Amino acid sequence: MLCLRRGRHSGNGASGEGTEVDYEFLIDDVLKKITLDKKEGRFLVKDEESTYEADIQYISPGIISILIGQKSFRVYVVKDNGKRYVYFQGQHFTVQEPADESGSAHAGVEGSQEDKLVVKAPMPGKIIKVYVKEKEEVRKNQTLAIVEAMKMENEIKSSIDGFVKKIHVAEGDLVGSEMPLIELENIE
Repeated sequence: MLCLRRGRHSGNGASGEGTEVDYEFLIDDVLKKITLDKKEGRFLVKDEESTYEADIQYISPGIISILIGQKSFRVYVVKDNGKRYVYFQGQHFTVQEPADESGSAHAGVEGSQEDKLVVKAPMPGKIIKVYVKEKEEVRKNQTLAIVEAMKMENEIKSSIDGFVKKIHVAEGDLVGSEMPLIELENIE
């Protein structure tokens, strides 16, 4: 899980130059901090270990190009229901606000049993393949379906051992984030 907390802002902000922003990320429960400082159309990126210059360009809504030295990276971002789904170098992350000082969690909370019984689309996309049939027995972590999003195929897996109660989608269907795909029921 990748979480984001935005920190201090400084600079004039009107032109976007000289604007410094601190970010805190939780990656696998390890706090990471970076600072972005925009100077002359480029960004100075500082983390706990190093400082480097990056050229960051928005190619289109949801697609960002990052050039660091001679290496080019493409980052895909989908915003939906207050969350951002980020795809970078074959990995995907969910970005949202971390827990606040009061301890109120906005991220990383275990799902309820009901959430485990309804398998939902993690992001908007297209159903490429459905591997199960209604009344079929499934095992925890078994691939149920494939959803293509931003030219990446994402395996949708079972969170429990159980049976397929109902399938709400078919191959070729377009789905939105958090849309129910498959309903499961526990083995009794």
